[in-house]
Amino acid sequence: MSFTLPIKTINNLGNDIVKSYKTTSTQKKFSLTLKDIIDNDDINEVETNVELYEYSSRFFNSKKISQDKNFFMIGIDSSSRAIITPEADIMISAVSISGQGPVELSDWPYLYPDLAYIPVKPEPFIYVASDDLNISDNTNGAINQIGFLDREDDISKFMDYSRLKLESWALIEPSNALGKYFKNKGKKFVVMLDGPIFLLDNKNDNLRFELMLNRVKSVEMLEEQDIPVIGVVKRLERGKILGKLQEFADAFEQCIGHYTNFNDSLIIQKMLYSSCYNDYYGKILTTPKIKVKSNGLEKIIEYVLIPPSKFQSINKGRIFRLEYTEKTLDILTNNYNTEPVQALINDSITKQNTESITIAYSDKRGKMITQVLKDLLVNTIVGRGAPISYDTLREAEAEWTKRKQ
Repeated sequence: MSFTLPIKTINNLGNDIVKSYKTTSTQKKFSLTLKDIIDNDDINEVETNVELYEYSSRFFNSKKISQDKNFFMIGIDSSSRAIITPEADIMISAVSISGQGPVELSDWPYLYPDLAYIPVKPEPFIYVASDDLNISDNTNGAINQIGFLDREDDISKFMDYSRLKLESWALIEPSNALGKYFKNKGKKFVVMLDGPIFLLDNKNDNLRFELMLNRVKSVEMLEEQDIPVIGVVKRLERGKILGKLQEFADAFEQCIGHYTNFNDSLIIQKMLYSSCYNDYYGKILTTPKIKVKSNGLEKIIEYVLIPPSKFQSINKGRIFRLEYTEKTLDILTNNYNTEPVQALINDSITKQNTESITIAYSDKRGKMITQVLKDLLVNTIVGRGAPISYDTLREAEAEWTKRKQ
């Protein structure tokens, strides 16, 4: 199927919004509302079980930096932005896939077609929430129209849904095609996914959990092709997995005292700089592998620490949580003769960076794409005299001011 460039889609959507103020209301009805998706009475939260996957007498274990030039990693990340108008709430999302170099390999939506992989059957990247707007051109399936949203929190939820769908698509289509190509070249191909490989808790949200199950299937499909997938989590301040780990309860009490209400990041920081450890400079540290199970799903996690040098402040160090399945661990161990942390090292430290360069590059490109499309849509609406919300206008003015400097 041939897809028009997203710029044309955005221009047409902007024109539709402007035209809507000159036509009578159509009072469309859409069956998909947030109340249909979220039903607090139908879902019971399931307890998350945490246990050691491998035995270790030490909480921190040092790892050697081993450079393997046969590795080829790709990083996947997504971005989304919202434009609020009286006529419609518009949510624009994008997903980007980058390879080592770093170099862009595939984007959806893409701003130019000169990429290694051009999407064949991508997901919609625009959600339009309106009961009144008539969309004139959706032949490429880029837009998904839903009913009016009652709260701003609902906008955030739909942006989450859109990013989840795009990332699952990126695993199924571009990653699979790129993996076959680079594996045929004899490369140790690894997919690095920004954030959790998948979430185990449903948070009383039917659609979110359904999207997570689709994500699980996408990961399994790659693993069937012997392509490992690793989630790299950078934000640990809300995670409370380590506090449930009974095997190290005594060590935590001895080194940092009462810890049961601490988040994972705080436990690791306090352990690292406690009197129990004093020789961490210049080393990559990992925790033992931990199995986490809930809602019939399970994954393995481990924390990776890149401490600062002796002459740097504490905030220069980085902590990541790696997530993967047993199948991915088996592929890395038996097929690639390596381990997950070495994949991260070969995408960061050996590239003179403290984080995955492929994910970082995809993050920047995804944000750039959504910002460009948001600016284009806002300019089309404002330029033709149609109204937008106060917050959207202030954001646009700040962006315009920044570009003039």
